Amino acid sequence: MGKQTHPRTPPEVLDALRVQTLRGDKLGDLTDRQREWVWRSLLKGVRRAETMALGGLSDDQYERGVARVRRWYAERIKAFKAQRAKVDPVVVVRPVKPLPKRKRRGIWFFGQGG
Repeated sequence: MGKQTHPRTPPEVLDALRVQTLRGDKLGDLTDRQREWVWRSLLKGVRRAETMALGGLSDDQYERGVARVRRWYAERIKAFKAQRAKVDPVVVVRPVKPLPKRKRRGIWFFGQGG
């Protein structure tokens, strides 16, 4: 296995971030990668019981929070795809091989030949 390049975040801290997200915070102070990781873990239902217990959330509150996160995530993906579509696609121009010169064939008795 490869060596881990960044310190691992404790599960309790991630649970707190999940609770914060479920309460409506978009986690603007985190990097995009960290925010997406928290959002995707919520959408997958990672440590649901621990998150609900830490935040004192009911099932209904949890489901509404996850629906909000699902909407945010869909908007983020849509914006990312729109940004990618704005970039001009790379057009590959392959060089065309020139046609060979026509060879004169046979003898032509009238004029220059042909």
